[in-house]
Amino acid sequence: MRRTGNLFERLCSFETLHRAFRLAARGKGERLYCARFGYERESELLRLQEELRSGTYRHGGYRDFTVHDPKTRQVRAAVFRDRVVHHALCGVIEPIFEARFISDSFACRKGKGTLAALERCKALARRFADGYALKLDAAKYFYSVDHEVLLGILARKIKDRRVLALCREILASSQDRRFRGYFPGDDLLALLRPTGIPIGNLSSQLFSNIYLGELDLFVKHSLRRKAYLRYMDDMLLFASGKAELWETLARIEAFLAERLRLRVHPKKRTVSPVRRGVDWVGYRVFPDRVRLLRRNIFRFRARNRRLRRLLRRRTIPTRRVRDSLVSFLGYARHAQAGRLMRRLMYLEAF
Repeated sequence: MRRTGNLFERLCSFETLHRAFRLAARGKGERLYCARFGYERESELLRLQEELRSGTYRHGGYRDFTVHDPKTRQVRAAVFRDRVVHHALCGVIEPIFEARFISDSFACRKGKGTLAALERCKALARRFADGYALKLDAAKYFYSVDHEVLLGILARKIKDRRVLALCREILASSQDRRFRGYFPGDDLLALLRPTGIPIGNLSSQLFSNIYLGELDLFVKHSLRRKAYLRYMDDMLLFASGKAELWETLARIEAFLAERLRLRVHPKKRTVSPVRRGVDWVGYRVFPDRVRLLRRNIFRFRARNRRLRRLLRRRTIPTRRVRDSLVSFLGYARHAQAGRLMRRLMYLEAF
């Protein structure tokens, strides 16, 4: 396998760091931390450049907070200078791995967002209208990514030791000890293996695709399952019969455990007829139509009621309510939801 070197100097160049700063600051120009860094932009970037080149750069801490929509997650926000480093690193190594990703891997890739994933699922649902779909995901995925396994995958494509050392530094800045476990062949030291990549880092988005990219290649090339999609840690396969999907699931579970030290979520693996609909990226996809997930409709209605209460108390501007509605309408327009959309537009008029 061809490995790429001579990456670190490009990563540390002022041009790369300045571009990374602009990307990290996008949409955050009014935030105090961003404005403060931007005011001393040149000196801050030169200091960062010197730390990287001398090997003295150390990743800072995180600000932790919890989000509850669509589900409860702990998010870790790195300090701004570290986000600049994340952008610089991803800008240099992403093209190397992008060339290796399969076309049916979605999320955090240019042109591979939610709508692209939805369109691909619609095409496969039509093709396997009389068949079955296997839906599964990796249990506690972001918290369970094994650092040494990930670094080994990175090292197979990158031979620049300083870039790999920077990846190790970023990984070491955040570990999660809650979801370490035993796998076949482990000894008692298994519980000491560092795991977890923080939800919130740009680097984590790339690392997560690189990590499960190994599974993508296994399914597509070794198992020869072409009707396979992945959106982050959600996976979907189509086939003509149930038996081949259950067999494929067993092979995937073995691969995840042996190669990536991951487990399939025991309550989130299902094989069902395609004609009953497949839940995918926030929609329920049938061979001939697309519906909104009921839980998303209920969630929007609850959020809308809450925002309107705040609006009546004059604690939020009207724009907040309108932005929420426009966002939901943008989501709903990709499904057969005309009656619901007309009703929402009527409510907005009043």
